[in-house]
Amino acid sequence: MSNPESGASSAPHPPSTAQERPGNVADVRISTPPPHNTAVALPQTPVAQTGSAAAKDQHVILGIAVVDFNHLVGPQVEYSYPQSLLQNEDLCKKLPFLALPDGSHQSGEDFCFFHFDCLSLHPTTIFGISCNRQITSDELINKGAHVTRSTVQKAVVVLATKAVFGAVRAKLGIVTRAFFAQRDLENLSLLEDFYDTLETSVAGHDDHALYMGTSIRSLVYEWRFRALVLFKLLLLQKKIMFFGYPVEKLCTYQYSLVSLVPGLLGALQDAALPSMDSGPRKKVESLRMSDKKSLLAYMGLPLPLFGRGAFFQPYCPLQQLDMLSADSWVIGTTNSIFKKHRSFKPDVIVDLGSGSLEFSDPALSSIVSLTPADRKWMDGLVASVQSTWNEALPSQPTLMQFEGSDDYLRGRFEEYLFGLLATSKEVMHGSDSAAAQFGGEFVGAFLRTPVFMQWDKSTDETLPGLIEARHPCNEPVSAVSDIALRVSAGIQDLRLDENLGPTREAIGAALSAGGAGIARIASSWRTDFNKIAGSWGSPKSSGRESQPESRDSSDSSTWSAAAQEQRNAALSNFSAFFGSGQRTLATSLRRQRGESA
Repeated sequence: MSNPESGASSAPHPPSTAQERPGNVADVRISTPPPHNTAVALPQTPVAQTGSAAAKDQHVILGIAVVDFNHLVGPQVEYSYPQSLLQNEDLCKKLPFLALPDGSHQSGEDFCFFHFDCLSLHPTTIFGISCNRQITSDELINKGAHVTRSTVQKAVVVLATKAVFGAVRAKLGIVTRAFFAQRDLENLSLLEDFYDTLETSVAGHDDHALYMGTSIRSLVYEWRFRALVLFKLLLLQKKIMFFGYPVEKLCTYQYSLVSLVPGLLGALQDAALPSMDSGPRKKVESLRMSDKKSLLAYMGLPLPLFGRGAFFQPYCPLQQLDMLSADSWVIGTTNSIFKKHRSFKPDVIVDLGSGSLEFSDPALSSIVSLTPADRKWMDGLVASVQSTWNEALPSQPTLMQFEGSDDYLRGRFEEYLFGLLATSKEVMHGSDSAAAQFGGEFVGAFLRTPVFMQWDKSTDETLPGLIEARHPCNEPVSAVSDIALRVSAGIQDLRLDENLGPTREAIGAALSAGGAGIARIASSWRTDFNKIAGSWGSPKSSGRESQPESRDSSDSSTWSAAAQEQRNAALSNFSAFFGSGQRTLATSLRRQRGESA
């Protein structure tokens, strides 16, 4: 079954409010004159193509392979379907080290997502997903002569022309488990049947299906306010390294981050290599506000973040270490050698184990730091996720409501990006009314990126007139309210429930009950503190937020005095709050010691 690739990318459909928000313009059609002095070849579609014309008649699924870990020669491709893949030297050289990641033997099952190039097989990026498992050799009922160790490790791999990881992942896991459950790894008929049915199952999906497997909710829940910091780093085309285990989580975070740019998951044709380049894009000359694809095309989306000196590799093996000399990349790795390599140092390391962002340059940390408007906006998103979080089913909000869902969050980040792009256009023409809300340094750095320069050439100058140049949190934020948000973000980053867990266990049986009491007290403290923090912005601060920015000197003095008085009161309340908490904790410990005696 053939599935022609579409040249245009689409994004998920946010609610009507999100679609109407950019400019609140009705269904209109706008024509703009062609650019002057343009002498470049233009693609056939307004959005970055997802493949060359030669690839349009190819299947989405290129094939299936089995990679075996040979203890003498390392990983190698031992089977493929179609069989012609096994004769492709370039494929058999690159695939083994991608399909079986470093440290994969430490888990019973793991998935790995990766990209690579193989021009003899496909003209643009090839997308691979592998499921690796292991079985003891004693369990095998048909043990080949090549089995010489106590454990056999293999990976079943699916190769595709699109990033259909979400649609493939569940099926691949089921088939791999069934393949190992046979206890006869020489019986490959199951994999041939899998190939025959897999193409049919993914070929009918639209581009919205590319978001299957991503989880914006998990990204926001895990990284809180720093999710926006990561988004800013991505837009600045910085060198971002995700580090940690398991590999599937490592890869999913990266895909979730990349999916925040509308349409980008469907336009990763140049992601495999920094040397890949699909060519310039056409400036769109018409717009239908009621058509989401038309709006994205007019906005110059998806942004060409990869190719032309940048690449994206969800799992990067040591064999691709030299690729880190590129100007920009997003990679994932489980090997600490990448962190210690001096020649190709990342701008930021996203450490899954510690939950931290490690910047190599403090100046960059300052550039992407959140503004008061950023923090207030993210506070709403974090709250929408936390209030609907379901540990048993993280991908779905409790009660299945829209607010807090992936589509809701993706729509909000889309709104943020729209405002940033329109603001950047205005700054280019001498107006910076909204730049400070996004961060003056950040907007200035964004204007200097290659992706902005490419985007600016492919978008019309009238864009700010249709898409309002404003921050999605378009309201003043008082100094006291911002302090409260800063403290709240800091407390969330401490992850008290997670970090105090091992400490409580180490106290021992004598204080186990007391530890539980301490946990309840800490929880009560956070609740009380949130109430105090909330009071900092009301009702005294509400009057400040309703006032215009310009004030005469007497008003400024009055406000300064009032703000100082409010800060003093807040600090007094904060001291009383901690004093009460300390007394409660001391009482609990004394009671516990008395019970132990």
